[in-house]
Amino acid sequence: MSKRIIEVSTDVYAAIWASRLAGENSEEEVLARVLKVRNSKRSNVEEKPRSSAGGGVYDRRNNVHFDEGFRIFRDYKGERYEAVASSGHWVRSDNGLKFPTLNQLNGSIAAGAENVWNGSWQYLNSEGKAVSIATLRS
Repeated sequence: MSKRIIEVSTDVYAAIWASRLAGENSEEEVLARVLKVRNSKRSNVEEKPRSSAGGGVYDRRNNVHFDEGFRIFRDYKGERYEAVASSGHWVRSDNGLKFPTLNQLNGSIAAGAENVWNGSWQYLNSEGKAVSIATLRS
């Protein structure tokens, strides 16, 4: 598939991202859905489980489904931050703000780009031990 570059204003770009559904991780996927364009990349996304269908959050890039109510946490600059997977979003426990992706959640806390799978975000396993979410990737 050939690609083309288009320029849009910041407002239009923000509107595209605001229109995202769970599992959509690119402008291409959002616009393909909105414009009802069927292509191989979009149809592959539809075949995978969607977080809105089963609750929780689905990370398509890493093929990880966080069940509804799944809790994660991280420490940053001496503060503990927690979030819960709910209806396709990560919801911060401290302020209730919602984020469709781990990267956006993390960006609301830590300054600068950061690999969210590097071990900063953790969860409590069945034995109550803090474990990196990286262990959940396929």
